[in-house]
Amino acid sequence: MTEMNSDEIKRLISLDTFNDTSLFTVSVIDLATYEVLYANQAMKNIMADMTATNCWEIIHGQDAPCLWCKAPLLLKNYYDNKMAPKFIANNEYAVYEKFNEVANKWYQIQEKVITLKDSRKVLVSFALDISTQKEAQSKLIETHVKLANQTKALQEAQKKLKELANKDSLTDLYNRRYFNDIAITLTAIGKRKKTPLSLLMMDIDKFKAINDNYGHAVGDNVIRLLADKLLEYTRESDIVARLGGEEFAIILTNTDKKNAFAIAENLRKKIEQLSFNEITFTVSIGVNEFDYDQDTSIHDSLNRADKALYSAKKSGRNRVC
Repeated sequence: MTEMNSDEIKRLISLDTFNDTSLFTVSVIDLATYEVLYANQAMKNIMADMTATNCWEIIHGQDAPCLWCKAPLLLKNYYDNKMAPKFIANNEYAVYEKFNEVANKWYQIQEKVITLKDSRKVLVSFALDISTQKEAQSKLIETHVKLANQTKALQEAQKKLKELANKDSLTDLYNRRYFNDIAITLTAIGKRKKTPLSLLMMDIDKFKAINDNYGHAVGDNVIRLLADKLLEYTRESDIVARLGGEEFAIILTNTDKKNAFAIAENLRKKIEQLSFNEITFTVSIGVNEFDYDQDTSIHDSLNRADKALYSAKKSGRNRVC
């Protein structure tokens, strides 16, 4: 490698080297008067008013010193050598990004205070057009935002689909499949914590007559009304489900059979006061408590509650057994 004279190297990389380039804008500003002492052609191409006096007028078209100007901080650091702000590297250079409204472009700017031979302090500023990178960055961010929104929408759709899979389409109550699944979980929790768990099996009395006399649309509205009221009359911790047709089931958490019977009787009395377009109806309810020692699954308790429901129907309806 051939060594070159240092003065020759300095001439090669002097400010004149950058005069015709469009990649860098270069300016030198007198910090005593804020006059522009030098500007390469790239800088002149984006100046607001070359006939003005001060740098903020010439370069940026401002009426007063630029609020973002780093010269005061660079000067302060130049004189007292104190710790500079984060954007100043090595306590000597200011490196930052700025959008130039005159050129309508983004620039990465590097500035430094130096002393000329005549003792004048000047601000030497190099600015690189990074508009293309900023645009690419903006598009990348936009793509990430769109992707994040799409992911969120997909997650919400999946959540909705899962909810729909667990819900009865007519009443929006839990369906039989979810009821069976959650019953297994709740019995396991109840057994571990030794808290009682009771079941109610409920059926609308003489529902076929409602459908036959008033039509299936009215029958559906009666089912919806009952579903809404069951949610209203039960606790948030209870699980209310439509098992199919006019049959409903309720899991009463932390409730023994005695209290479950009282709750069922209260429900029965409230329901017989309901009406849809002056059509009244009643329900029969079977009650049973899950036996942690005897029952092998929730179905054992469900079968007993179902038999109790059958007994309520057989003994005259509109009653709890």
